[in-house]
Amino acid sequence: MKNAITTIIVLATLTFTGYSQQWKTAPLELYGGIANLHYFGDIGGASSESNALGLLDIKFSKIRPGLTLGARYQVMKPLNIRAWYTLGILTQADVNSKNETRNFAFRTIINEFAIGTEFYIIPESDENYYYSIMQIRGGLRHYRQPFSLYATVGAGGLLYNVTPKENLATSPRFNDSKSFTMIIPVGIGCKYAIMPKISLGAELLLRLTMTDYLDGYTSPFSEFNDIYYSLNIKVNYKIQKTRRRNVGLPRRRLF
Repeated sequence: MKNAITTIIVLATLTFTGYSQQWKTAPLELYGGIANLHYFGDIGGASSESNALGLLDIKFSKIRPGLTLGARYQVMKPLNIRAWYTLGILTQADVNSKNETRNFAFRTIINEFAIGTEFYIIPESDENYYYSIMQIRGGLRHYRQPFSLYATVGAGGLLYNVTPKENLATSPRFNDSKSFTMIIPVGIGCKYAIMPKISLGAELLLRLTMTDYLDGYTSPFSEFNDIYYSLNIKVNYKIQKTRRRNVGLPRRRLF
């Protein structure tokens, strides 16, 4: 009996030791997915001055899809650095807004490049598996800790091209001389591992921009620069390091 208990303890210790630095064997992760984009600025919005802290400015019919690609590298357990590219469309119109009679509308194609950091509030597990021997039928079983949660902040640049629509196309207030701005992405995200190397992710990002011309127009009453959000749905894939065997050891002849 003592021998059996000793064997179980040794196996558990070796298992946990082997996985305690698991992230170091695959610190690089690539991802890609769909970005659902929504703009907030001088065109569109609520039908009255009261917009319920911006909630009434949300129009699901104006959410546009995009593509996002990126990579993250884990430098320590709770901290990643990342870089990404997003291609997408922003659009909005004055229909059903407080400025409906103005009848402005636009479409903007965006190319976003950014770098940033991720700080894990709920880190990815050091041990991919934890073991339980309290089973009715005996034996060791494993259960994965799949969920992780992080906050992210970064900096980047945005190339954009505005196409005016409706009355904006003929308005002298339309300005398409701007095509680049700096951005500060801020957000929160989560990941759910479905396989040792593959996880699904969701991420909500706000972009603070340094321009009021993402729509090609600025109102005399505008107090803030344009912003936009994206809800990214992603697939993440870890790149396993190649293990080198018998490095520096002489080969032994068998015959």
